[in-house]
Amino acid sequence: MINAPSMPPTPTTGTGGTISDLGRGSPTEPFYGRLEGREGTRLFGWALSVAAPDLPVALTISAGAACATILPDRDSGALSRLLGRPVRCGFDVDLALLFPGIAPERTPVSVRVAATGHLLENGLLDESSARDGGHALRKVEANVDRVEGARIIGWAVNTDDEREAVEIDVLVDDRVVASVVANQQRRDLLARFSTCDHGFEVQLSVQSGHELHLRDRRDGIIVFGPLPVSLEARAGRDDTLANRLDELAGILQEIRAEVPRRRVGTAHHIADYAAYFDEHCAETDARRLRLSARAASLGKRPVFSVVMPVCDPPLWMLAEAIESVRAQTYGDWELCIADDASRDDAVRILIRQEAARDSRIRAVFSAARGGVSANTNRALSQAAGDYVALLDHDDRLACDALLCMAEELERAPVPVLYSDEDRIAPDGRHVDPAFKPDFDPELLQSINYVCHLLVVERRLMLEVGGLREGFEGVQDHDLVLRLLERVGAAGIRHVPRILYHWRINHASLSGGGDPAAIMSGIERVVGEHQRRVGSRAVVTADHETRARSGGLFCARVRYPVPSPAPKVSIIIPTKDAVDLVNNCVSSLLSRTDYPNYEIILVDHDSADPRSRPFFDSLARDPRVRVAGFHGPFNWGAINNATAGACQGEALCFLNNDIVAVAPNWLSEMVALLARPGIGAVGAKLLYPNDTVQHAGVVLGSEGVAGHAFVGIDADAPGHLGQAMLTRTVSAVTGACLLTSRNAFEAVGGFDMAHLPVAYSDVDYCLKLQRAGLRVLWTPHARLYHLETQTRGADDTPEKMARLAGEARHLRARWGERLRQDPFYNPHFEPLGPTHRLLRPSME
Repeated sequence: MINAPSMPPTPTTGTGGTISDLGRGSPTEPFYGRLEGREGTRLFGWALSVAAPDLPVALTISAGAACATILPDRDSGALSRLLGRPVRCGFDVDLALLFPGIAPERTPVSVRVAATGHLLENGLLDESSARDGGHALRKVEANVDRVEGARIIGWAVNTDDEREAVEIDVLVDDRVVASVVANQQRRDLLARFSTCDHGFEVQLSVQSGHELHLRDRRDGIIVFGPLPVSLEARAGRDDTLANRLDELAGILQEIRAEVPRRRVGTAHHIADYAAYFDEHCAETDARRLRLSARAASLGKRPVFSVVMPVCDPPLWMLAEAIESVRAQTYGDWELCIADDASRDDAVRILIRQEAARDSRIRAVFSAARGGVSANTNRALSQAAGDYVALLDHDDRLACDALLCMAEELERAPVPVLYSDEDRIAPDGRHVDPAFKPDFDPELLQSINYVCHLLVVERRLMLEVGGLREGFEGVQDHDLVLRLLERVGAAGIRHVPRILYHWRINHASLSGGGDPAAIMSGIERVVGEHQRRVGSRAVVTADHETRARSGGLFCARVRYPVPSPAPKVSIIIPTKDAVDLVNNCVSSLLSRTDYPNYEIILVDHDSADPRSRPFFDSLARDPRVRVAGFHGPFNWGAINNATAGACQGEALCFLNNDIVAVAPNWLSEMVALLARPGIGAVGAKLLYPNDTVQHAGVVLGSEGVAGHAFVGIDADAPGHLGQAMLTRTVSAVTGACLLTSRNAFEAVGGFDMAHLPVAYSDVDYCLKLQRAGLRVLWTPHARLYHLETQTRGADDTPEKMARLAGEARHLRARWGERLRQDPFYNPHFEPLGPTHRLLRPSME
């Protein structure tokens, strides 16, 4: 697949005549390998790198003009026995699956080492049947787009001479049932070919059959198939019944299309959260009965110590806060109140009255003011429960707050939990919901999105020393960072329910506070955390993001680029598109301050006579080189093959319609990738009108996966600031994806067999996470993306059918993981724009 110099191997005598030296011409990387045999359309054999015997050797398999790259991953059998240990360097591939539409038994096949172009021993299969009468076979590509009853719609092209009107025989169960000339205009074919008059439609007269092929009449070669069909003759079936079944099928299709539209049409917009809360979350008698029944059914019943520091709250707010605890539908709790020398005697009187009413409420009073941290710790000193829940003196708990936490602990105990929250406006409406992602240590470095309701195992709370004095205003952020250091990310769990109502009170931090002091405090607590974990990151208060976002309190964490800087191979596939490539490569060369990179421009069968001379002119820059790829478009195969011929320790997969904006884009991504446990990093991609094209990928969006925050302004914060802050995501787009070579090879690269065009980037990111690596997205690497300017959109019947098939494969492979994105709150509707529409309550 990658053009490489022709280097004939130097043969040597292998053990028992079973090993051939394939790489003496490459002294740094000798390869051994053998095609052991062929059974029907199956090929099996092995390939081994002497320099790295435990890493797979990428192989290029060619069948006629088509190519694909594979990574051997099977036990090699005889070779393992020869070496005395298991070696997973074997392969067993089905050519019919690898090259659909090609008849491999009639096509010349070769197997080579992708990195060098060396042919495996026995790796050339040039069947005599691939010749007809001494003339070379034409390169005919064909496809069946759809089957409508007995009507077949498709196309056929002689790629050597597109002027020819190809004659096609249609075979059903190996019988010719129709012949047709492919000469109808199909404008969608212009996305692949230079002409478009290659379509055909044919009505079959056959009444039964199970398998369909297309055959080039001139050469007698199968050019498409097998395609399963159902052409069963049904005795007694009349036209009325057939028409009725067709009508019912049409109705079913309309229903399937209408259900998502209605879901989106009836969903509440997040701006209408007050109405959503009243409809789904309000406390009614019926709801309290259901919650009480759930509480009674619990087997394990931990005791929660609700810790409340008090200092001069409005009296009625304090009364409501206390009453929200007494109104819990889960009764195993205690309320520990500490008053920090409130000036109003009525506050202390109210606290004493409430303690007298309920033995689960107890209080301590301070004669001198000590601040919120010291006061919270005084309240904590009274606690005797299993878990501590933090409640401010002017806020409220939802009536099911402790119940939901108890249910979560019964499902799987964990030392730290947190929930979603909202705010209570002065007029009593519930507004500004915080629908949070599952625990993300990356996002926590920038902002305390965990906040309330925070529940911590009491033993752990005492071990970390409670709240630290001197951190007032950011004491909760500091606490969660210290808890993270103690229990790790797996010890902190998100409960996706609105369990805490943070009242907008201008006397508290929810409505006021000193912004400069808070920003300084965030810089301090995040910086100290980085130093405690041994990081050399530089932490500063992010005033720029705060100004652009309209008020986010956040930090900017800058990780160092390793020294020496690892080499990055930037892989850019293209077919023609001279102007796009010029903009892309020129922007990279002029706006990349990273000191060690190469650009590999992959020419995929360009037809424009301007292309190759222009690509070669770019290669005059020592940072640029040109490689080649031949065969049908396969995004995964192009990138897999090119990666095998790259020199970089890191691989950056980039579309040819990407334009760099700021010079630090690659430095920012490399610095993040260099951290332990990171498998891939994605960038913030913008449309030319400065709106967001990509801010991470949301699983389940639009049924499979979609981009987050599409269409919002480039500087808009997004929900909880997630469009402006570095965070963990489930996937990032392959239009700009940085990964390490080690990670890429460990998980087998992109799936080019099942996901040749779409979703292989999502699949790759999920494979990284299965291997224990995280995927990050950063807003600090900004680039423009002129989406699908060369390949085009998936808007033809053929492309839509291919896209649907790839989506089915992705869903079948990942199942529930694809339906539940941990970094996308389940309150959000997956259909429609992300982070905007709300699902009905999940209670």
